[in-house]
Amino acid sequence: MAQSTIVRWSNPKVILVATNLVEDHTFNLHVVSQARLSRAKVLLVHVIPPFYLRHESVYGTPFVQPVLVVRNARAKLDEMAAALREEGIECESIILTGFPEEQIPLFLKSRLVDRVIVSARNATGVERLIGGSVAEALISGIEIPVCTIGRQIRPPLPCSTPPERILLATSLQPGCSILANLASTMAELHGSHLTLLHVLESAGTTREERELARFMARQKLSGLIPREARHRQHPAILIPDGDPTKVIPDAVSSMSQDLVILGGPYPSLFSWILGTSVVHRVIAEAKCPVITVKSQPGAATESTVRYDAIDADATLVHSMGCPEETISTR
Repeated sequence: MAQSTIVRWSNPKVILVATNLVEDHTFNLHVVSQARLSRAKVLLVHVIPPFYLRHESVYGTPFVQPVLVVRNARAKLDEMAAALREEGIECESIILTGFPEEQIPLFLKSRLVDRVIVSARNATGVERLIGGSVAEALISGIEIPVCTIGRQIRPPLPCSTPPERILLATSLQPGCSILANLASTMAELHGSHLTLLHVLESAGTTREERELARFMARQKLSGLIPREARHRQHPAILIPDGDPTKVIPDAVSSMSQDLVILGGPYPSLFSWILGTSVVHRVIAEAKCPVITVKSQPGAATESTVRYDAIDADATLVHSMGCPEETISTR
């Protein structure tokens, strides 16, 4: 991956904010903070599901006039956009029709976007099987970083202060170098203290095997930081033992971090329904934003971009627990 792409991801100039129009004040504060920090333009996107736009009832189910749905969504979206502009942020409001997990990835193919911000809801079990999660669908479905604002998140620091502490949790699987480069570049850009966390799954191993695995993991983590990086503080390394689905969320919730970076592989159906994947648990418990990057991007394919967009006049348009160590980067 080109370093220019990592730089854009680290200091985004265009941020897409996927909104369901009911996010809380803390979510909006984080949008403002991130946009101000990099002086980014915000694309404020709301997707109206098709069942809100039907023209007749189905099996006796009442419906709302599509024109009224679009008008109300446009009014709320314009209100949110105006609030961002009052904060000095350039903003464009866009309404799409369809399913968010389908329409947003399609829309991204037509615009150069460096980051997506989305809120997360803590659905589990049958609710997740039926309704799914837009945040997790985007994490597993798009190639650019997705910043998720969870329910436990605290308000951002005032005056769009850069993150003081960044935590990268990595499994050291293929693609981890992209995550490390992103985390290192962001830490270097903002003068943040970077911590690299890797969990050893050591069940059933001897002490000698664990020590060897720890040594090899330490070597790999040290090698992930680019040689040319110049950090204000040396990155720290944490290599605890245990179950990653428990250790990583516990570490994130117990350590005072301002930003967490994770790989975002698509979870198994079982863990997706139960909400037990590492990504889901970290997002649900983190008190800071969580940036995820798809761990193993698929090969890009050329295809005609098609999505339903509604312009500013609301007209439907059809268009395409272990010791901490530090490593030197000098």
